[in-house]
Parts: sequence; structure tokens; C-alpha cells
Amino acid sequence: MKKQHSLTGVTRKVAFGAAAIIVLAGSSMLTSCKKNSEAEPEVVSTGAASSKGKATVKTYQSGTHNGFFWSLWKSDGATGTANYSNGGGGNYSISWSGFNGNFTCGKGYSAGSPTLKIGYNLGAYTNSGGGTFGWYGWSRSPYYEYYVNETWGTHSPHEGTFLGAFNSDGTAYNAWTVWKTGQNIDGGNGFRQIYSSRVSKVPVPSGNRTITFANHYNYWKSKGYTLGQLNIPAIMVTETWGSNVSGYSNCTIWGL
Repeated sequence: MKKQHSLTGVTRKVAFGAAAIIVLAGSSMLTSCKKNSEAEPEVVSTGAASSKGKATVKTYQSGTHNGFFWSLWKSDGATGTANYSNGGGGNYSISWSGFNGNFTCGKGYSAGSPTLKIGYNLGAYTNSGGGTFGWYGWSRSPYYEYYVNETWGTHSPHEGTFLGAFNSDGTAYNAWTVWKTGQNIDGGNGFRQIYSSRVSKVPVPSGNRTITFANHYNYWKSKGYTLGQLNIPAIMVTETWGSNVSGYSNCTIWGL
């Protein structure tokens, strides 16, 4: 996604890949992230611990819940509150207020795949900042950060070279790609971002929707951009970045 600063800035989300869901697939975390907590909190707060006993989040937390992988990451130095909660099945929600920085969270699977087909229902979504809601993950060899953007906040969730338009699951998407010189998920330099963004944001509440990831994977491939190894976690992501931003997201996902 287009962020306000480079990887060293607090609003740059790409550190999520380097310090969040993806690194879980490797044998160790990068030094910029915290190890996974052994406990699996139902509610996680990035604000100060409250009298109700909500945990203060580290830079990164993840786990499994009702058969789904979940994760919550926030940028170093972020302030304000962002309260994440795992609901039943594939449901999760997050509310944020007065947030400064960048967070990424969601539920999904411990490994992505070109053939994944995901059902989702977005019951609520508001976002006064940048960021997106959609299917998200990384690949290695080569390094790609990929998105299927279903809706977003105040800024269009793509940049770079326009790859054209195509249809998937009865929906029109525009595809974009851009090369980034920041750190990839293994700490090296450089990676490619690639996006499919709905031409029109999904309505909220969305009703039951489908993302056939193979349609996006194959379209990107037809344009000369083939994702690498996908044995890395992938999630239905809520991402936000900006200054003094607020919002709420409630989503349920399931496999098809």
C-alpha cells in the first residue's frame, strides 16, 4: 500500500511483513518483532492495560483460534488505541481511536495458496485514515506483497503501474504493481507489491462474498508477475495508517 514514509517511518506498513504474520512461517522472528505470546487472548489492546485486564499488545502477536490463524501487528512508536477481538469461528473485530501509526490484523490461514477460495462477510467497516480491508499475504522467491482490496479508507489502496482490469466472482477489479526498495520479509532489500482493487468498494454490510484467489494470481501471472512460494500465512486483513485516525471493522471469513 502507499504509505506516508519509508520503512523507517511509523506509518509504513511493510514492516508488517518483516515483523508480523509472515515471519511466523520461518524458523525465527526478525529482530524487529517480538516472539509470539504463548497465551491466546480473546481481546488484545494496543493501548494501556485497562482495569478490565486487557493485555497491552507487543509489536506483534499471533496465534490460532477456532482453526484459523490470527495476527495483530502495530508499528513501533504507535500511539492511541486499537482493540482487537477474536469472535466465534472466523470472526474478528477491531476498533481504533486517536491512533497514530500503522496496524495490521486479521484472521486467515497459516499458509497461503494459489487455489484458496475464501468466503467473507464484512458486517461493519469505517476508517478515517489510510489502509484497506481484503485478502493479504507475501511470497518468497521472488518476494511479493500481495493484496486483493475489497474496501479501504480515505486513500486509494494502490500505486505504481496499472496492469489493466478484469472480472472475478462477478466483480470488476483493477490491477496495479510497484517495486519497493525497503526491506522484504527476510530483512533483505527490495520486493514487489501487487494489488487487485475493486473498481467500486464492496458495500457495507457486504452480505456473503467470495474471493477466488486463483483468478487474481492467474491475472497477475498473465501480465508477467508470478508470485513465489506461498507457504506463508495469509489473512483477511484490516490495515490502517495515519495520524489521529479512528474506525471499526467486523468481519467473518470461511473456506470454500
